[in-house]
Amino acid sequence: MLAVAECVRSRALGEVEIVWHAPVDPASCDGDCDLHEIACGELGISAPGGNREVPADLAESSQRWCTACRDAVRQTVRTRTPPARPRA
Repeated sequence: MLAVAECVRSRALGEVEIVWHAPVDPASCDGDCDLHEIACGELGISAPGGNREVPADLAESSQRWCTACRDAVRQTVRTRTPPARPRA
């Protein structure tokens, strides 16, 4: 899934965690973007950086999906109509 990163620093431990967010309109990115609106945010909330392909079942240490973005993407995938099969 396409995603944009947010770096979150723990106040107590000073560790950095990368939280991946789904961009609102990934098709609009030409790879040279500075900001992307994110699916979990209010209108106008953006994360810096370009889109990257991130596995849905991310298993990297210190990285995780934003729960709201992951759920929004899953909901979108579920509601899509499957493509029609060609007739023989």
